[in-house]
Amino acid sequence: MRQIAEIHERISKAFTAPTLGDEEQAAGEHLVPPLQRTPSSQNPIGRLFSHIFFWRWPSRTADMRQALQNAEAASAAKSRQIATVVHEIRTPLNGMLGMTHLLGQTKLTAEQQNYLSGIRQSSYALAQLVEDLLDHSTMEAGRFRLNNRSENLRQLIESVVEMLAPRAHEKRIEVAATIAADIPELLDFDPGRLRQVLFNVIGNAVKFTATGGVLVEATLVDGQVSIAVIDSGSGMTPEEQGRIFGEFEQIGSASERSGGTGLGLGIASRILTEFGGSLSVASRKGQGSTFVIRFPLSLAEDAPAGAGERRFLLSRSRVLLLAPEGPAATGTVASIETLGGRCRHVSDPSLVQMFLDRAAAGPAPYTDLIVDHRLASDYACEPSHAPLHRILLVNPEERASQPQDFFDAWLIRPLREKSLIDVLSGRLRGFRSRDSVAEQHPAVISLPAAVPQVPAGLDIVLGEDDPVNAMLVKAILKKAGHRVRIMADFPDLTAAATHAENAPDLVICDMHMPGGTLMQFLAAFRAAAPSRYTPIMILTGEAAPELHQKLLRCGADRVLQKPVNPGQLVEEVQHLRPEGTNRSQAR
Repeated sequence: MRQIAEIHERISKAFTAPTLGDEEQAAGEHLVPPLQRTPSSQNPIGRLFSHIFFWRWPSRTADMRQALQNAEAASAAKSRQIATVVHEIRTPLNGMLGMTHLLGQTKLTAEQQNYLSGIRQSSYALAQLVEDLLDHSTMEAGRFRLNNRSENLRQLIESVVEMLAPRAHEKRIEVAATIAADIPELLDFDPGRLRQVLFNVIGNAVKFTATGGVLVEATLVDGQVSIAVIDSGSGMTPEEQGRIFGEFEQIGSASERSGGTGLGLGIASRILTEFGGSLSVASRKGQGSTFVIRFPLSLAEDAPAGAGERRFLLSRSRVLLLAPEGPAATGTVASIETLGGRCRHVSDPSLVQMFLDRAAAGPAPYTDLIVDHRLASDYACEPSHAPLHRILLVNPEERASQPQDFFDAWLIRPLREKSLIDVLSGRLRGFRSRDSVAEQHPAVISLPAAVPQVPAGLDIVLGEDDPVNAMLVKAILKKAGHRVRIMADFPDLTAAATHAENAPDLVICDMHMPGGTLMQFLAAFRAAAPSRYTPIMILTGEAAPELHQKLLRCGADRVLQKPVNPGQLVEEVQHLRPEGTNRSQAR
């Protein structure tokens, strides 16, 4: 009892109001005397607290461990719920995108085409929101993984810039890219995730730029890949820069904030953290912004030797570029000089003849004249320019309205390095179109103008419980010349796919349908051992590579991710024709 009384007395003194002398001492420098420790074996108070501590510790530890487990379970359940909702949204979204594609192939008036364009744009915006929410839930659940492989960084950047070019051209702004010569041809990284980062960062730059344009510059800095996205937009205040990478954070006017969740840059930053890199921004209000993407340089195992030859590919070219000031001209000059050529940029058509005459009198006359279509009407095509290789630089949307009589070839903006090399080296002459207009749109909206025909139709059984998606896939396959039977659940699909007298040539199946599971269907179908091998294609909204590989191991021949690209669907069906079926990887 005496020990307890001593404890009570000490606690009372500790919480008693200080005296006047104590207050005077506190007003000055407050000194804490050193703690005088005594061995717990000689201190009764120490022994008492030791007993209480060790008596309570196991219970407290168990309570904290249980609380942590409960919090983690609640977070995982929330993330699973978001992911489930997002996947459910994908099903009607797939129908919207596909049906607008099919409707666009019918005869429509100009007014109807405008309405359809509005539906497409809204669908594309919704698709991007869905992808952002899905990525956010995946990261929150701790299931985010990189899938690195050998990839060409230059081609990836060019494809993203081409995807966003139509948006930029609609706003009457420019977008261009240039890649330094010392960046290796093949690197080891996750191309899907880096494409997502680039699409978010460059897309935001286009969105918040009203005049001028966006320039993408890829270089090597201190052993890291550095991709700078430079825009001439409205810029940001220091306070806005401090919160731009936060989740659900948006800046700009109400119209600029519309159509987004504020997740894009936050997700991009977290992806680059997984890369071992970073995403940073430098900006001043009213003077534009520069976002810098950095990640470690990792060479692919199959990287070709002699990558330094790229800097000499245009060593014989001396180019005069007539174009307005802006990112497009800057990118064109940088690309030509990166490849070993020499380029002089002028923005005044009246100066063209002077520069040509001056160069002709020297040891290195110009070999090529590139004229931007915006200055083509002011360019006086002199007969003396005939020996030059004259090239028209044009937006894809403006090709039909541009004069072709005075030019030997054209280049499409934004520039592809391969096209630039082919045209300036003389391998490509004449007015040929670029590879595919579909490559100028992101994967979820990369829809061809028409579905290609195949030599002979197949008998296809389609398992799809959603009527809109079933109608969409059936319409795509019928346009390609195939016959399609639709089954709305797994029992009917199994019966139709294993019918001895009416076996299909191909089975296409959604991953989730009533009446069973996909794994049960695959096991039952392969166990039925029909007289001939029937390939199976799976359609799923799941993007996880490990799931795709599991489906392939369980008997699937192809796994396609929704929303389904009509052109890719028809191409994969052609590859799976029974007479030439080979087991392959998911695409």
